[in-house]
Amino acid sequence: MISQHLTQSYSISKPFPQKYHYFLLAFGTLSTAAFATINIFLAGHDVITITSTHFNSAPVSDLPMWYTGSQTFGCFSHQFQLGDQFRTNISAFSYRIFDMGSSESDQSGAGGLPAGAGFLYANQDLAACDVDHFEIMVSPGDRLITVTATIACPPPLTFRALVTWSYSNHFMIGSRAVAAFPVNSLSRAITDGVRNIMGEAYRDISTGLYATNGTTQPSQQIYKVIAQGEPNCDPSPPFQCVVPPFTSYNAIGNIDLNILGASDIAADEGNLYNIVNVFYAGVRLDLGHWTADNLFTNTTSFKRLVRVTSSADPAFRAVATTHGMAYANSADPPPPDVPTPHAVVQIPYICNILQRKPIGSFAISVLSATLSMFLGTWGLMTAILSFFVGRSPGGAYRAGFRHSRPHNDSICIVLSANSCKSHREILPSSNSEKEVHLLLASATHGLEGENARREVFLGAS
Repeated sequence: MISQHLTQSYSISKPFPQKYHYFLLAFGTLSTAAFATINIFLAGHDVITITSTHFNSAPVSDLPMWYTGSQTFGCFSHQFQLGDQFRTNISAFSYRIFDMGSSESDQSGAGGLPAGAGFLYANQDLAACDVDHFEIMVSPGDRLITVTATIACPPPLTFRALVTWSYSNHFMIGSRAVAAFPVNSLSRAITDGVRNIMGEAYRDISTGLYATNGTTQPSQQIYKVIAQGEPNCDPSPPFQCVVPPFTSYNAIGNIDLNILGASDIAADEGNLYNIVNVFYAGVRLDLGHWTADNLFTNTTSFKRLVRVTSSADPAFRAVATTHGMAYANSADPPPPDVPTPHAVVQIPYICNILQRKPIGSFAISVLSATLSMFLGTWGLMTAILSFFVGRSPGGAYRAGFRHSRPHNDSICIVLSANSCKSHREILPSSNSEKEVHLLLASATHGLEGENARREVFLGAS
């Protein structure tokens, strides 16, 4: 019996047929470019955490499309709690939060929010916040005038805050000088106006007018004056706001601590109304509320609401009534018909952003990551192509023959198509040589042009 067994496998080290070369070239070029582009962001950048006063300092829209919808990047809302302080982007005054949630109907019945409660803030403007109460306190013995206002913000912010400003003839520790604000800024205009009008009222302290005027006994100095009230704003355009008469006015005697009225003391009550009007207008500007009748830009409103008293400063009044109280020391005051934008809280936000690595680390990270991804993908692609090419016609060959002979010989021939040679090992039977040559010719004719390993087994029994 003669048996022939031929096998051939397609090695991945063998060059692919010509038609696959262009595919592999395009695949290698495009994959390298794609991997490099991806790794510029994945390996060439670090995700870092920063603090920024600009809530949109890390917009997700600027990131690659595969980051769309990611919650990893961008700025996170700031949580305020009771006692926290903030300034607006105009930054004329500082506000301290003293109440939260008490205006919510579902909280009022339960006693308000717990002590540790807070609210989240994320760059909302303060258009809905406004002054709801004011108080002025004069302490002649301390040579101090302090004006205070409270602001209320409805939901979703739902908080109340306190803002205060003091004036004295001496430096007060912890106070910020007006000169610290930039010249020709709105914050400088507001603080300049408040300082000038409170300076007028201070003259009543320095001249000793905070004393009884003879209508009551005994004659005495005034220990303290406390006046309170609520502003009144027109709900329809042009939304004019005025300060009505004080709801309470208490002058406390220095000797008997009796409560006296405004008519019982020599100081001009008009100075206190002037302070409240200017301070109220300044706080509203600091919150971003602009009306055409604002005292800082509208000279007509200034003349109507700020009274002329015996302690009025002629130099200040001359500028405020002709050019506007804003930028009293500047030749370029803002026009009265240009509104200010709504203010926002100026606070640091915690933000996650992508930051490029230093150039050396950036290049090494991108190159190493790209090379690693490319080699892995290239090996997988060549393995897949080898599998399919090996199964294609002419890629592999397998055959077998068996023939019976009366002789008991066996011949094994190993063929290599590259060398076109036959290595034959013939066992003791020379009569089978002719048949071997015929079989070899038949086998090599079907395998011509291929790099293969063939084995032919001939057996005769």
